[in-house]
Parts: sequence; structure tokens; C-alpha cells
Amino acid sequence: MFSALLDQAIQHSRQRVKEAFVEFSHADAKQKILELDLLKQLPSPEKIHLPYRDLSFDWVACHELIERYSTHERQVRLLRELLRIARKGVFISTVNRFHPALRWLKKERGLSLLTSFDIKALVDVLPGKPSWKLGHVRVMGFKAYYFLMIWKEGCEPEIVTTERIKNKETIENKIETISSNVNKTL
Repeated sequence: MFSALLDQAIQHSRQRVKEAFVEFSHADAKQKILELDLLKQLPSPEKIHLPYRDLSFDWVACHELIERYSTHERQVRLLRELLRIARKGVFISTVNRFHPALRWLKKERGLSLLTSFDIKALVDVLPGKPSWKLGHVRVMGFKAYYFLMIWKEGCEPEIVTTERIKNKETIENKIETISSNVNKTL
């Protein structure tokens, strides 16, 4: 019974991670997207090279595979390779090493499950200091999956500031005033 509930919660969480990728990539049908979610899609850990030209895809996603690379150096090399083939950005999802239930479900040998600190350490050594954000999905109240979003230069999301929100509200108020004045004259 508990196992079935946990499986259902994990599937729901994986779906939420996929939805986060759709939101990250703006889900435009015209964009070229590569989603890696099968082990056979990954290059060997010894020679990390994907068979694509530079900037072949707008967005690249790698779901629950980075932990297959057993060392920090190999994980960084995979991340750099994903960035090489992406024009706009990269999305990485991985299981949280410290989730009380998921780490026992992922008992495969050679996996290097990550923490949020491990993920930050991966980003810190990337060239050019790209814009990035770390999100998470919870299972049983604990952070179960992390997802790392990295934007290449010029593709960063628009930052909304409080000043901008106030300006927008001012503009909306002026539009309402103008609309009501036009309605009164008609």
C-alpha cells in the first residue's frame, strides 16, 4: 500500500518537473528541444561528447541522468556538453540525495545523488558565470527533486522589480481613467 502511494507521488513529482521544463522553455512548437531521459541517450562517462553540432537545440533537458556520472568533474563535463549544444539554456533534474524515501529507491551502484550544494558547486565552475536558478519538487513534504535552470547570455528571463510593478499599476490606472472618460463622452 505504502509502496503504491509512494510510486504515485513520485510519478506526480516527475510530471511536475516536466511541467517546470515546459515553463522554462516557453513551450513554443517552433523551438528545437532535446530531452534526455534514457540512459542509452547519454555518452559514456569516460568520453563525454554528444553527437550534435554546437548550438543544435534551443533548449536541452536532462532528466535524472546527471547522477549517473560518478564524480563532480564528470558531472561538470556533462553540463558543459549540454551547454555546448544548447542555444538558449539547459534544464537538469535530479533526485535529492537526502530525501528519506527516494534515496533508497535509487540504490543502483555508481550513482552520485546530489544535494543543492552539489548543484551550486557544478554551476560555480561553469565558464562565463551564466544566469541560473534552482527549483525543487516535494514528495511527502521533503524536497525530492531538484531542477537546475541555466540560461545562456541574452536568454535570461525578464526580471520583475517592485518599481516595474508600480509602473504597470500606474499605467493600468491611467488606461482605466482614459477608458472611463471615453465611455462618459460616448
